Amino acid sequence: MNTKSKVVLAGAGCILIAAGSVLGTLAFMTSTDTAVNTFTVGKVEIDLNEFDYDGDDDTKKNEYHLIPGTEYQKDPTITVKQGSEEAYVRMIITVYNHSTVKEIIADTDNGIEEFTDFLGGMDSSIWTYKGSTENSDDNTISYEYRYYKPVSGLSADVELEPLFDKLIIPDTLDGDELLALYDGGFRIDVEGHAIQTAGFEDSEAKAWEAFSDQTGK
Repeated sequence: MNTKSKVVLAGAGCILIAAGSVLGTLAFMTSTDTAVNTFTVGKVEIDLNEFDYDGDDDTKKNEYHLIPGTEYQKDPTITVKQGSEEAYVRMIITVYNHSTVKEIIADTDNGIEEFTDFLGGMDSSIWTYKGSTENSDDNTISYEYRYYKPVSGLSADVELEPLFDKLIIPDTLDGDELLALYDGGFRIDVEGHAIQTAGFEDSEAKAWEAFSDQTGK
């Protein structure tokens, strides 16, 4: 009985070895694929320039000699730079020595109601006026204008229409009034702002709130 058991076990061993040999020669049908995800960082970038009035090759700063009845070319223009995500755009005009400006406008019988009447070529259908803010500490007033639609610069630079195209000094102003402006540090600053539309598609107001929270402007 022991002899038969040995024979059966030996036979079973041979069968297992043969089976292993057959499996080792099979060519399996297989396939692999890979999905590669690449992440880049989005950006919003703008450039603000205007006509080089004083000829010093600096398109971000000009000096003007104020003369009554004179118009000066001044055309603050924003360019949304190539590669920029879609963004809301606005400009802020800040007028310094505001108290003197108010006195001159109030004392001059020329139909001028506020400083923005000194700016020519403004198109309210392109740049929407959103209000003004006075700052007594700095003696300034700031006017906010927003571009009428979001702007994307993903494929190329996009130059927007200028906010205005000239500075007008009414001929009703006299030398003393202009000197008072100058002595008080009269200056006009124009600042461009942009913020992504992504995440704020339904509320431009919330976008600018977020801009102010992040930049303090």
